[in-house]
Amino acid sequence: MSFTVKKMFQLALLALLIATPITFTYLNVRCDNLSKDIALALNKNLNKLTYNVLHLPENQTDAKSMSDLVTLVLSSRSLRSVAYFQNNNYIYSDRNADLHGTISPSLIERLKKEKLPLLYRKRSSLNKIDELHLVVKGRKGFYQLFINARYMDDWLTNADEYLRGYVVTENNNILINNKKDFLFHKSYHSAQFPFTVIVGAKPSQVLLGIGSLSAFIFILSMIIILIANYIQTKNFSFRKDIDRAIKNNEFIPYYQPIVCNKTHQIMGAELLCRWSYRHKQLISPNQFITKVESNGQIKPITLQLLKQLSVDKPLISQGNNDFYVSINVTLSMLSDPIFVNDVIALIKRNSTLQNGLVFEMTERENTTNAFIKLDKIMQRFRDLGVRWALDDFGTGYSSLSSLKELNFDIIKIDKLFVNSADTDAITSSILNNIASLGKELQCKLVAEGVETETQLNKLKSLSVDYTQGFYFSPPTTQNGFTSFQKEHDHKRLLTNKKINQRYVSLKYHGPIMDT
Repeated sequence: MSFTVKKMFQLALLALLIATPITFTYLNVRCDNLSKDIALALNKNLNKLTYNVLHLPENQTDAKSMSDLVTLVLSSRSLRSVAYFQNNNYIYSDRNADLHGTISPSLIERLKKEKLPLLYRKRSSLNKIDELHLVVKGRKGFYQLFINARYMDDWLTNADEYLRGYVVTENNNILINNKKDFLFHKSYHSAQFPFTVIVGAKPSQVLLGIGSLSAFIFILSMIIILIANYIQTKNFSFRKDIDRAIKNNEFIPYYQPIVCNKTHQIMGAELLCRWSYRHKQLISPNQFITKVESNGQIKPITLQLLKQLSVDKPLISQGNNDFYVSINVTLSMLSDPIFVNDVIALIKRNSTLQNGLVFEMTERENTTNAFIKLDKIMQRFRDLGVRWALDDFGTGYSSLSSLKELNFDIIKIDKLFVNSADTDAITSSILNNIASLGKELQCKLVAEGVETETQLNKLKSLSVDYTQGFYFSPPTTQNGFTSFQKEHDHKRLLTNKKINQRYVSLKYHGPIMDT
C-alpha cells in the first residue's frame, strides 16, 4: 500500500470516525463515575463534621468542652468555625463562649421553609470571604458550621486532571465552584445532604480528546500498515529469492547414510535439502523449509532434487541393488495432481529412479479424511517401483491410524524416542512397542537421530533393522558420501577380519562371517 495524499486523508477520516464515538462514550462514563465519586467524598466529609459536632456537649459549661470545640475546628482543614444557637439566638462559638447575637433573617427564613440539614454558600459580612454554611439540628438547638469555600473550590478543581465540575444546592444555587459551560454533563444527587454534583466536559476538551485519539489511531494505523507492508515485501522478496534459486539450481542434495544394524553395511541414504545461496553460502533447511512448504515452492525444489538424484544415485549406490534413497513428501504435495504427474514423468524418464527410491510421508497435516485418495496416489508410485516410509512415527499425525489405512514398507522412528530411550523407562517401553509393531506389520524399521553407541546398542537389542544419525555421519554432499562409504567399508572389513582371525585362534571351526 503506497501512502498517497488521498489514502492518507481517507485514513485520517476513518480515524476521526472511530475516535468520535469512543471519546463521547469514554467521557460520558468518566463524568458519571467522577460525579458519583465527588458526591460520596463530599458526603463523607460533611458526615464526619456533623458527627464530631453532634457528639460535643450542647451546653459549654466548662473549659474542657470549649477546648474540645476549638480542637475540632483547628484539626479540620476545611472547617473555619462552629456556632451554636437556640431560639434564633447565638449562645456560643469556638471563638467566644458567651454570645448574645441574633441569627440572620435569611437563616430564620431558611429554617422555616427548608428541610434540615441546611447547606448553602454565603459571603461573610465581616471579612468578605465566601463560606459554606451547614446547619444541623442538635438535641435542643442548632449547630452552624462555617466551611472554607475557597478550600472546597480548590478541592473540587483538583479532583480530576481533565474533567471539571461544580456543586449546586437543591435550588440550583452555586455551592462549590462556578458554573461551567459544558458540551454535555452528568450529575449525581446526594441522598443525605441537599446538593447535586455536576461533572462535564467543555467543547474544547471534547475536541481535544477526539483530536488526540484520532491522531493516536492514525499513527497506530500507519505503523500497522508499514509493518504489514514490510512483512508482505519481505515475503515477496523471499518468494522471489526462492524462484531465483530454483532457476540457478541453488538447492542441492545432501545425503545421510542409513546403516544396517546386522551387517553394518550402508544400505541407503536420506536425501536432505540444502540451499547454496548464490553458490556462496550454505543455508540449513530449518531457515526455509517451513516457508517453501507453506507457499508451495517445495514442489519445484523437490523436482529439482529428484533430477539431481537421478545423476547421483548410481555413484552413491556403488552397484548395490538393495541400496535405496529416501526423500520427504507431504500430503499437500501429493494432493497436487500436476506435481504428482511431473514426478511420475520424471521417474519414467530416468531408469535410475525406478529402483531403490523411497518416499517418506511427512504428515504435517491430518490425513484422516484423505486415506482413500492417498492410497490410490501411493499405488501409482508403487507401480513405478517406489516404496513408502512413514516418517517421524509416534509424533504429530504420524500415527497408528496411518499404518492401518495405508500400506507402508518402512517405519521411521522419530529421534525423540531414540534420544531418551537409554534414560527414560517410559520412552524405552514405547520404543519396544514400536519395534514389535513393525515386525507384526512386516515393515522395516529405521531409527533416526542416533548419536551414541549406547543408543545404537539399545536399538540393536530391539532388532531395529537400520539406524541413521550423527553417530555415523552428518548429511553430506555426494562426494562426501562416497568418501565416507569407502572409509566405512574399509573399517568394516578390518573389523570382520579381526573377528575371523580371533575365531581361527580359538580354533573355531564354524562358518566364517560373510564379508
